Amino acid sequence: MVKQDRSDRRLSGLLRHTAMYSAEPLVRQLVAVVMQRFYTTWLAPGVMGVKEVVDLWAIGLQQLLGQNVLGAMVRFYFDRQDEVERARVVTSCTLTTAILAWIVCGASLVFSDSLASPLLGEAGPDVTAPELVRIVHLLLVLVPFQLSTIAGFYYLQILERSGLYSAIKIAKLALEVGMYFWLIGARGMGVEGFLIGMLVGEGLATIGLTGWMLATLRPRIDARILWPILAYAAPLVPMGICQLALHQVDRRLLVHFGGDLGRGWAGIYGHGYKIGYLVTAMMLGPFIQIFQPWIFAVTDPHERGRLLARISSYAVLAVGGTSLGVVLFGRQAAILLAGRQQYWAAYEVIPWVAGGYVFWALYHVSQMPLFIAKRTGRLLAINLAAVLVNVGLNAVLIPREGYVGAGIVTCVTFIVLAGLGMIASRSEARVPFELGRIGAVLFAVVLGGALALWIDRLEAASELGVLPSLGAKSVGLAALLLALWYGVVRAGERTELRAWIRARRGGGNQ
Repeated sequence: MVKQDRSDRRLSGLLRHTAMYSAEPLVRQLVAVVMQRFYTTWLAPGVMGVKEVVDLWAIGLQQLLGQNVLGAMVRFYFDRQDEVERARVVTSCTLTTAILAWIVCGASLVFSDSLASPLLGEAGPDVTAPELVRIVHLLLVLVPFQLSTIAGFYYLQILERSGLYSAIKIAKLALEVGMYFWLIGARGMGVEGFLIGMLVGEGLATIGLTGWMLATLRPRIDARILWPILAYAAPLVPMGICQLALHQVDRRLLVHFGGDLGRGWAGIYGHGYKIGYLVTAMMLGPFIQIFQPWIFAVTDPHERGRLLARISSYAVLAVGGTSLGVVLFGRQAAILLAGRQQYWAAYEVIPWVAGGYVFWALYHVSQMPLFIAKRTGRLLAINLAAVLVNVGLNAVLIPREGYVGAGIVTCVTFIVLAGLGMIASRSEARVPFELGRIGAVLFAVVLGGALALWIDRLEAASELGVLPSLGAKSVGLAALLLALWYGVVRAGERTELRAWIRARRGGGNQ
């Protein structure tokens, strides 16, 4: 009974911190939804396509230059019991990553003229060659600041300072959005304005947050502590590049395989992708931020395996159930959030992307046993296989189906990734994943996607009116959610959840 009570307290703490971490992504995604209307008004699809490719390279450089070293910092922090050594874990990872980023990006600035076309594509009527070069300049200055800021936020996660974490993130977001209105909306600076706004926010966050962290911990690089972390993170760097490709390379492939239409396709696809990714950004990211240090701190392997299995089911259920709304009403969202009619066609990719990200959530929770066992080499192999599938299918489907082909490939790739991740984790740690419950959630998402594609095609062909379409989707959504609530969530869990919600409303403690 004591063990069960301790487990319940652990789960309650996980829920509490996840809710706190969800505040910033919720605000950020609400702002992103509103801003998408402005972006698609301010920027033509071709310019939006450049922005999508810039996002690809920003994330790619972060992965290449050490973001996964910062992620490893969280894993190794809890291996140390002495506070001085824990501080050296943090400062060694932070300083090494920052120094490497400034060296690589600073040297690359010399070759900006030559890098512009390979990174962003050829100049055209929407974006001139000098603009592309200036965009590369800004990108190379931005990335080191981003990595330094990420280090500070990881440290807040380690300390479980979820309230402070969310407050700083929201303040940073507010500043950047204000800069976008001024630089992009008022001054018409396009992608350059977007990067300058981000640079101001990241620079201030680095000075304030990361500067405070280093001053508190007394900065030092300890080679004895750093080398095991680098060895652990070494497979994670190429793995991070692989995951970047899984999330972002389709934009660059649309530009490459789409010819004259490619950059516009990338802009339209990016509009739909942001809507399809909405639930994952709001829910999965905050959950993983606290879940990793939380599960690493559980030392009993049997208890850890039981918790992993239970929470994996809850995570997939939460993401899958919420994603059904995006899957079914993606067409309405794409039209509502588009400032120009050219972006309306993005609805065709939303069910594929949103459904695919439910499988991504399954992969994300299933990989935890490999992180715990420090078997990161297997994760690299899994992600590399998924990248090969992604690039190969995109090369076939983009020329045939355009941006819709890229959406289909995203879904198929994440199905492959989730399957390989589950197989590897079960063989490594024998975590008793609840395959029946997880499979039921995935089946409901597939049904929702099929229903959305069918209704949307009827509506686009004027064979079904807007109101009947909304009615049919609403009925379908209600039926699927009820099926999940009574078919996947157990009776005891429904009772516990209702009690937990009542306690939160009443200000009590669970």
